[in-house]
Amino acid sequence: MAAFGQDAAIAEKKSVEQEIQELVADLETRRADLEELTAKVSKNPDRAAAVMMEKELSERRARYRRDVQHLVELVVAGKDAGAAVAQGRATATELLEVDEQAMRKKMEEVDARILELVDTADKGNPEESDKARSQLVDDIPVSARLIKYLDANIDQRKQLGLDVEADTAYLLERVQTRSDVTAGLLQNAKSGIDDIMGRPGSSEDADAQKQLAALKEQRDVLAESQRLNVSIMDEHGIDTAGLKQGLIGATGKLSQDILDKDVATGLAEAWFADTADWVRSNGTSLVFQMLSFVLVLLAFWVVARIARGAVRRGLERSKLRISSLARDFFIKMTGRVILVLGLIIAIAQLGVEVGPLLAGLGIVGFVIGFALQDTLSNFASGLMILLYRPFDVGDLIEAGGVMGKVDQMNLVSTMVLTLDNQLLVVPNKQIWGGVIRNVTHQTKRRIDMKFGIGYSDDIPKAEKVLTEIATSHEKVLKDPEPVVRLHELGDSSVNFVVRPWSKTEDYWDVYWDITREVKQRFDAEGISIPFPQRDVHVYREDEPESAPSTDGGQRATTPSTAQTVAPSNEDDT
Repeated sequence: MAAFGQDAAIAEKKSVEQEIQELVADLETRRADLEELTAKVSKNPDRAAAVMMEKELSERRARYRRDVQHLVELVVAGKDAGAAVAQGRATATELLEVDEQAMRKKMEEVDARILELVDTADKGNPEESDKARSQLVDDIPVSARLIKYLDANIDQRKQLGLDVEADTAYLLERVQTRSDVTAGLLQNAKSGIDDIMGRPGSSEDADAQKQLAALKEQRDVLAESQRLNVSIMDEHGIDTAGLKQGLIGATGKLSQDILDKDVATGLAEAWFADTADWVRSNGTSLVFQMLSFVLVLLAFWVVARIARGAVRRGLERSKLRISSLARDFFIKMTGRVILVLGLIIAIAQLGVEVGPLLAGLGIVGFVIGFALQDTLSNFASGLMILLYRPFDVGDLIEAGGVMGKVDQMNLVSTMVLTLDNQLLVVPNKQIWGGVIRNVTHQTKRRIDMKFGIGYSDDIPKAEKVLTEIATSHEKVLKDPEPVVRLHELGDSSVNFVVRPWSKTEDYWDVYWDITREVKQRFDAEGISIPFPQRDVHVYREDEPESAPSTDGGQRATTPSTAQTVAPSNEDDT
């Protein structure tokens, strides 16, 4: 078993050595290819072709660096296994040092170009600024990748046991400088975004929106680069609370960094400091704005009261025939319109843009109106009722399937008090969409009554009695005159119609009084009032003689009575 274990270890050493040798040879070849491709890119006059070649060069370099990292891992693993890895270590060291020098040079070139682009974006004309911002979005990620690769390069050389203290110091100095510059760029981008968004009419300005989109893209790229700076600084124990606060403040996005006590405390202190500065700078104007807001509201409230009173007096003195419902509506709406106008003007005193506010209210109103279609239908019906005045408060109406006296009304519903004192709330749509019967709208009403006498009674006498009763009642109007006519010959009675006129409020008094008087006078004058009745006729029939009895005598017969009930021809009157 021991021999088998030794054989396995030897095989593993040979395998590691062989893989190192193969990888070293491959990396040497690929390094030469990369140097050749880099030279071609730098000499290519065709910019479009050069960009495509740079993309390919970047991808091949990324694979090359991953394989170098794998070589380092093999060297470390081979050392632990006791394998001879001197060639691999030497090659890895050389490749890493050469790559580190190339990355330093490239990073310094890119960072210098970034600073020039930043200056151009701030001071150049609009066209140059847009072009510089576009280039910044491309170059900042390149610089971030170089920092990331340099950090990995230093870590790999540290695994090989090389002295990397100077390189680490260089990296941290570079990262701290980059973080300071990036923090400033982030703040500038945020200020530019806030400036455009706070500019009146910027949402409709195409150029402003284009600039805003470019600034947001630049901000996002800078934020990602700053996160890389923070992560590298955290690995080396450098305080990054301020940078994290700046990231959250610039992007407005909370992250897990907010859980850091120092970050949270710093953000709170910065917020309180900003608030205090704002209050010191704007305190006086804020107090004046609030005072103006209150005074404008108070002034318009007084104006609304005066306007309501003026409208009320004007409608009372006007000769226009207008319902009390419409009068109350116009009085209330006058005050409400003035108060709404006052509120808009008062809000403008606070520095709020009224135009976008009104547009937003319009959109909200459209959404609410779509959601409350039935309510708006009732509202429209209420306006139609106010306009055409089919009834007023206090009128007795029959509408919407109910009958009662109108108690009160608004633009959505009508409150109806039934004759047995129940309050019904009826939607205006239901009232306006059907037949409306206003019982008390006219000052006079005709009372339709019908009385019947028997066929054997004196018709002229009955007509005379009915005329005297109708004309003698004190609440029956003389004009129009009461109508008393023989109307129809019914199945069991001769029917008269009696149609006196009275004031609307006297309708039932006249109806009840005449009905009572007709009964009393007909009885006194001997005039009959037919009513449903039934005649019963009794017929007697003798039974046939019974058979002789067994004793030779005759059985006695007893008459029986059969009753037949025949209904009369009289029906209900």
